[in-house]
Amino acid sequence: MKKTLISKEFIISAGKEIVTESGIQALNMRDIAQRCDISVGSVYNYFPSKEDLGIAIIESIWTEIIHNSKEYHSTLGFTENILFLFKNIQKGSKRYPSFFRVHPMTLSNMDKNKGREVMHRYFGHMKNGLIKSLDQDPNVREDVFSDKFTKVKFVDFVFSNILTLLMKEESCDYLVEIVKCIIYD
Repeated sequence: MKKTLISKEFIISAGKEIVTESGIQALNMRDIAQRCDISVGSVYNYFPSKEDLGIAIIESIWTEIIHNSKEYHSTLGFTENILFLFKNIQKGSKRYPSFFRVHPMTLSNMDKNKGREVMHRYFGHMKNGLIKSLDQDPNVREDVFSDKFTKVKFVDFVFSNILTLLMKEESCDYLVEIVKCIIYD
């Protein structure tokens, strides 16, 4: 094997290429090592287990999807940010085939605690962006939220529906219309 400059990022990048070409289910240590032109043992020097490598790749893909969105636009209303988020995740799903549908199962087959932590962190980041957007939307009715109908619970509801619609590969237009009926005059 040739002497190659190796880093965690280089290995993760090779894994992301495999996910782009063949889907997340095609990830394996041998193919990643071969693509990096290094031994499998060298991969283990950077990632102690296949699970650690898989989680790092999934985390990197989520980071790319989220940060390509340039965060939420404070000038957009809440419903526009729902569409913005939905479309960015759809774009990420096109770049990384079956990633969105398969990665939860992949994470559940790995170290459950680490996998859940990564997923909760990125989902939490997206939900926080939606809450911020909701807070900054001047068109939201002032009387809509209460102790029982909170912004956090509402965003959880909206976000879980976004995920469901993405899994079904459906539009989120109907969800946006429901949200408009609920929070706007």
